[in-house]
Amino acid sequence: MCGICGITWDDHDLIKLMGNACKHRGPEQEGFYVDEKISLCCERLRIQDLSEHAKQPLHNEDETIWVILNGEIYNFQDLRKELEEKHKFYTNSDTEVILHAYEEYGENCVSKLNGMFSFAIYDIKKNKLIIFRDRLGVKPLYYTNTKNGLLFASEIKSILQCEEIKREINFDAVSQFITYAYTIDGQTMIKSIKELLPGNKLVYDLKTQNYKIEEYWKLEITEEKNTEEYFVKKLENILGDSVKQRMISDAPLGAFLSGGLDSSVMVALMSKNSVNSIRTFTTGFGHELDEFKEAKIVSEHCSTDHTEINLTYDELTESLPTILWHMEFPFGRPSILSNFLASKEIKKYVTVAFTGEGSDECFGGYNRYIPFVKNDSKISELSNSISSGFFKDEKSVKKIFNEKILNEFNGKNHPSQIGKTIFNENIKSGNLNKILKHELKTEIPGAQTWRIDRMGSAHAVELREPFLDYRLVEFSLTIPGNLKINLDDGNKKKYILQKIALKKLPKEIVYRKKFPWGIPFFDFFKKEFLSIAQEFLNKSILNKNKFFNLGNDHISDMCKMISGTNTNNSKDIEIKDLILRQILFMFNLELWNKIFIENNDFKNTNLTMDYYL
Repeated sequence: MCGICGITWDDHDLIKLMGNACKHRGPEQEGFYVDEKISLCCERLRIQDLSEHAKQPLHNEDETIWVILNGEIYNFQDLRKELEEKHKFYTNSDTEVILHAYEEYGENCVSKLNGMFSFAIYDIKKNKLIIFRDRLGVKPLYYTNTKNGLLFASEIKSILQCEEIKREINFDAVSQFITYAYTIDGQTMIKSIKELLPGNKLVYDLKTQNYKIEEYWKLEITEEKNTEEYFVKKLENILGDSVKQRMISDAPLGAFLSGGLDSSVMVALMSKNSVNSIRTFTTGFGHELDEFKEAKIVSEHCSTDHTEINLTYDELTESLPTILWHMEFPFGRPSILSNFLASKEIKKYVTVAFTGEGSDECFGGYNRYIPFVKNDSKISELSNSISSGFFKDEKSVKKIFNEKILNEFNGKNHPSQIGKTIFNENIKSGNLNKILKHELKTEIPGAQTWRIDRMGSAHAVELREPFLDYRLVEFSLTIPGNLKINLDDGNKKKYILQKIALKKLPKEIVYRKKFPWGIPFFDFFKKEFLSIAQEFLNKSILNKNKFFNLGNDHISDMCKMISGTNTNNSKDIEIKDLILRQILFMFNLELWNKIFIENNDFKNTNLTMDYYL
């Protein structure tokens, strides 16, 4: 994992500033390549080949092609064997394999790569820059074009080091965050900065200063008719190979283990592929919701070297500006807070950790997918289940947000419009695979990989994602919906993954009820956060902020609903959960504005909570 950035002109000072802004991603090595046409930087976290020889940017034999990489190429060893007959290597890194694959196959080299990556190739002879992002968007890449040329980077804050870039709010993006908790079309919260979408490449002509963006990988639904045994066996083989490839690392490696289905299957496969005990980690808060017991069952079953980590709220409130600085977008998912704390703690033990993201989107793990497998579901009901955001209905949006946001709410990115597109595509396919394809193209890069990338990189930890191997994702869309959510067998979600798990894990783990990993956030909100959020938002409303159209009494009412009498009523818990996520999002939206827009000293941003209160 690294931080990469570049500009299509010669500017030593700017490229240094851009690198410094993302140095947390790779604090171990810093490298530059600068000529009269381009400036490149890589802040490197050493994973494959820990030597100085592997410092990026790397070059080919005659130094006419240069590359910088953020991420990992998991099949680099096999590719290297293919290329060694014709090409001379000077490192043992996966990055150098990209160079020679490009020499051999041109821009089509990306089709040979299996990994999580964003990388840029500077071809001096062809006078062009080519930037690629991996198929599922596990690794980020942002860009903008100015009168001087193109700027790109792993993080938005690197691009904003250029004072020419105006920090203007993109209200279309704000509306998408309100609806989905992320954007679905490559926009960012900064009007002039775009995200290179997953499975896309950007080709920049250094002579004409023009660029084009092309999709090099397209995810398709190709449901097959075959036996359950066939699908289970094939999935087990692909998942097993995905885990095996991701275990190649010259840096210390481990895995998050919650005791849930996804992480438990992952750890079982890791143990099978290792002669030594796998290091596993479970985090908790000394709360009844902790999963230490379940994780211990899996750890003992798989003979892992297990560590239980107790987290505390002590630094969490003070860390909120820092967390938002790394996330770069407003968020309302409390699990992000856990990711931040957990990554900080496991850095004491490992540099690389496996995580189970992607399984739910591949195999139907969320309750909101259930309407898509019911034959009597109406299209309107399905449209309401598309978004996992916090402000789904127009009534609540009108009550809380101002006209600039409302004007975008019912536009082309509204779930009803997106729903029509989803249902019109692949007409012969089942509705479940339609929504899962949409999730893999939006929810995965927009919420899941964004979260683990940013919270891992905040502490220089690389998180790997075996369920998001592109081969597994492609195969998942050949599997019929009834093998994902099986309504005939007790409404079992991720049915096919359970079948694999039964071969490797105790039944009590396989059939354990799904449990969201995170913090016991009701406690945190009541004890540590709610009073701060209320004061902060009230002050924001009083100062005529850019987003809200409500009074202090509304914020007070929302806070009182969360602080009210505890109840075990599931509907009441669901309402409180939604409201606290709304408050967390609103708090972060206003804090984001203060940090990224109103900040007059962006190069030396103050990240203490007291400064903003």
